[in-house]
Amino acid sequence: MPPPPQSSTGGGSPPPPPSSKSKEMFLSLILKAVIMMLLICFFFLILPLASFLLLLPLVLRHRRHRQRRHSHPSSGFSTKQLKKLSQFRFSQETEGDNSESDSCAICLDGFRQGQWCRNLVGCGHLFHRKCLDSWLIKVTSCPICRTRVWLENEDRCILDSDSRRTDFQGLLYL
Repeated sequence: MPPPPQSSTGGGSPPPPPSSKSKEMFLSLILKAVIMMLLICFFFLILPLASFLLLLPLVLRHRRHRQRRHSHPSSGFSTKQLKKLSQFRFSQETEGDNSESDSCAICLDGFRQGQWCRNLVGCGHLFHRKCLDSWLIKVTSCPICRTRVWLENEDRCILDSDSRRTDFQGLLYL
């Protein structure tokens, strides 16, 4: 038999209270949600810190390497050493000595009367003084043949027998 209908006007009984098992499940779901939110917040707070701590050694190593590279002198000559190289003013008689070179191989500009020039002793190539000095500050070899440029007071016993090398051998000194 069906239960008797309840009237909406009258003193019906209140709905039955939820069971304790359903309360526990509801509280368990809320507790799980709170724990998940705390874990997510903790993750997003710790992630930047952990990535910073992991990347810090790489950044420091890169900075040290860059400082070390800039603090070491270049492989070229210093300005004091460049002053020891011979120099002269270009004249028409000089051009007769070096008929093969009518222009500087660095700047590709021709030699003019009265310009300061340098003639490299090992290979005999002729350059403008300013052009060659800016080259020799970076590299200590001839820009054309890569022969090692020696200063007057250096010991040449190592390469004396091989003062003119091929381009490949000269690249070893770069």
